[in-house]
Amino acid sequence: MAGRWKVLCAALRRERRLTAALLPVAAALALAWVVLHGVNRRLRPVLEAAAVSRATNLITQAIDLAVDNCLQESNMNYGDFITVSTDEAGKVAALTSNTAANSRFKRQVVEAVIRQLTTLDSDALGVPLGTLTGQPLLSGAGPCVRVRVGSVGEVTADYANSFHSAGVNQTVHRICLDITATVRLFLPGEILPVSVSSSVCVAETVIVGETPDTYLNLEKGAG
Repeated sequence: MAGRWKVLCAALRRERRLTAALLPVAAALALAWVVLHGVNRRLRPVLEAAAVSRATNLITQAIDLAVDNCLQESNMNYGDFITVSTDEAGKVAALTSNTAANSRFKRQVVEAVIRQLTTLDSDALGVPLGTLTGQPLLSGAGPCVRVRVGSVGEVTADYANSFHSAGVNQTVHRICLDITATVRLFLPGEILPVSVSSSVCVAETVIVGETPDTYLNLEKGAG
């Protein structure tokens, strides 16, 4: 009986020593979790804002590059987008959208934008830890928090026409593509959707004389 009691006491002493040894470890882990949670809450908005800003710049550049490439490949000019009709006196009487050509070009641009977005450089999207501190001296310093494009969402494009006076009896007609692209960014522990809208001029001309009263199919979205 005495032997069993000694064994039991020894086991209790070992358990107490083990518990005493583990308590500081548990306390340190709990403190570390509290600190990391607080740091994450403070830095998360900064990380999101920095990632969105970098992504917006890259997406805008990708849209511009896609449109430029499409214009070069298709060799489109103002006359390909718009048919100008004149009256017997040679005055511009009507502007008519070339719907088939415009629709074809718009589809080409949308496909080109999607291709450009799928090749975005994830390294360029990374945010240095120093930038997240908000301290100017540390901006751009330290290892980068990895940010990458998870997927490309919807890409839409619509035509927009504008007319601006360029002097006496002169009007500038500008044709733009209003493009909206959505991508999903993968941040540590989060998926962040980012939508970017950009208006890119694809053609323009100067109409000399009185501005025509008739515009056919030139409303936003035509073509």
